[in-house]
Amino acid sequence: MVMRGLGAVLLIAAGVLVAGCTGEAAPVEPTGVTTPEVSESATPTPSPTPAADVTVPPERPAAMATPSAEGAAAAASYFISLYPYVLATGDLTEWNAMSTETCDFCTNTRTEVDQLQSAGLRSIGGVEVMSASGKALGSHNWYAADLSVRMAPSTDVEADGTVVATNDGGEYDLNFAMTWSDRWIIDSAGIVTAPTE
Repeated sequence: MVMRGLGAVLLIAAGVLVAGCTGEAAPVEPTGVTTPEVSESATPTPSPTPAADVTVPPERPAAMATPSAEGAAAAASYFISLYPYVLATGDLTEWNAMSTETCDFCTNTRTEVDQLQSAGLRSIGGVEVMSASGKALGSHNWYAADLSVRMAPSTDVEADGTVVATNDGGEYDLNFAMTWSDRWIIDSAGIVTAPTE
């Protein structure tokens, strides 16, 4: 069994919180700024259904068009739904448009996609967002989003469909730090609680 997939990528990222942590993880803010106060309470967002075909890009939710707690939850849900899509297709266009260089999870995923593509492989899996909430942090267009997701087990396959590796799925609680600047940007992502054994 290969240790790869969402959990491995997030655990490689610097500063993630894993088993034994309690409470909520604080989002990472841009360097050189003071900690803003929370100005809006969490707003739940309906969870999307996992795509049957991960080679088709996920649909952007309408709520992503606005800088709000609901928009942050929708944008984080959309971003994590891109994860199985980029692993299956190698298409990082939307992933890159939404992520910053400071986001280790975003960078590690790009590296993972590049390694798969270089080896002539793609990874077929899926993700389901079970719950999502967002909150506005102060007046600087900073937001945070908390997601609970279920990753399906995935397989790494060659072009002819030959399976060369399998990867465990699992359930994860994720925290995103985000910025609105005419569009949503993911500044960081990490595991709040480790998957249950």
